[in-house]
Amino acid sequence: MKFWVMSLAILALSACSAVPDELAVAENKTLVSYASALQQPEQAVGKTARWGGLIASVRNTDDGTIIEVVNFELTNWGRPIVSGESNGRFRARLDGFVDPMVYKEGRSVTFTGTIQQPEEGKIDEYRYLFPVLDVTGKFLWKERKEMDTQVDYSSLWYRHHYFAPPYRIYYPVPVRPARPRSGASDKQGNEN
Repeated sequence: MKFWVMSLAILALSACSAVPDELAVAENKTLVSYASALQQPEQAVGKTARWGGLIASVRNTDDGTIIEVVNFELTNWGRPIVSGESNGRFRARLDGFVDPMVYKEGRSVTFTGTIQQPEEGKIDEYRYLFPVLDVTGKFLWKERKEMDTQVDYSSLWYRHHYFAPPYRIYYPVPVRPARPRSGASDKQGNEN
């Protein structure tokens, strides 16, 4: 019995922090938050971080790819929590080519990597100091579909089959016939 309880506890704990394999880091590594890298950039250089957000732009060069990301806080499993306010922006540097049609503007993405010296750049005409992450792992999240949800305020007795009687009772319900659209009644009268 103790074996089963211990197995279930280990399984439950491992399911709580299900970070994708591409974003995993060693257990003894301390991750630097985006806020601390922004406030103390000199102390953050060379340390490991896991940052994510929405893609703002993708720029491919001969030296690699630079993805500008609007930073948001991450869930326990590494997905960005998109909200009305961002923490700022950072640049993710990757080796090789990244297709801008796959890594589209507005997609959610998370990166792990090593923090480098910040770079000065511009957002429109505003001068901005971008924290830079040399990427070792990346994960592009699937787009979420908007679902139209409605609350059913009907009684539980009628809503769930479990509470319903095993037989169906049909009650006569008045039905209002559909009215023909204007012009449709004239056509029907001419055909008869």
